[in-house]
Amino acid sequence: MRFNMPPQTHADRLKIAAMYLSLQKRARKSGWSSIGWGAFTLTLGLLGRAHTFWQWSWIVLGLVLVLEGFWIMRAAELNPRVLHTEAATLCLLGLMNTAGLYFEAKSGARIVFGGRVAIAGVVQLLNAYSNYKAYPVYSDVYAHLDRSCLHELVMKIGDAWERKGGAGEDMTEFKIGGKKCTAKFAGELVILLIDGSDVVISERAESKIESSHDKLLSKARKVELSLGDDKFKTEMSSACHERWQAWLAASEKSAMVV
Repeated sequence: MRFNMPPQTHADRLKIAAMYLSLQKRARKSGWSSIGWGAFTLTLGLLGRAHTFWQWSWIVLGLVLVLEGFWIMRAAELNPRVLHTEAATLCLLGLMNTAGLYFEAKSGARIVFGGRVAIAGVVQLLNAYSNYKAYPVYSDVYAHLDRSCLHELVMKIGDAWERKGGAGEDMTEFKIGGKKCTAKFAGELVILLIDGSDVVISERAESKIESSHDKLLSKARKVELSLGDDKFKTEMSSACHERWQAWLAASEKSAMVV
């Protein structure tokens, strides 16, 4: 989505609210990841019988990750600083499971699950870097978020996340890169809900269908959809394509009336 930072128009503020909702949903998935890593780390610590420094460290970090994951899942509004906390915890755990494990092995200690833990450590370090890298974007969006616009957008979305098959005159369903996408038309705006996590909004004036042709041996149509600076290669049914065309044509009718 194209928008100004700091926001200058109402549309900019709505797009920042959409970005915030997307980041929130990704953070919820991060919460599940934190619980999973925490459970794995607790298991490593509890399986060891020697009660070494590393095993107690696994138990402590495992508990921290599990509690952090549950907190992320339950929080109504997530502060971006939690990304730093989770990144730091995963980074420490990843270093323990790679460099720390190497030094423990050199000391002659028995390693639970052998070198396979080191593979998990590499993945943890990559996850830590991903969370750290996401912090500046999340922080910027959080700082410029307009709560009234967020509420407005949530009201516009309504129960669209739960409605099946794009049911309703104001909704249609199609695919973007194989991912399920629901489009909800709300006056001059279209709201895309992509794969249950990403929210993209576009004004009618900056939306258009670039090209369209039938898909070989299929009832679907291949449609290139342009929403501002973003271009999406989509697959739509004929009914979905007609619904998009009708919404886009409404702007032309309005212009003719003026």
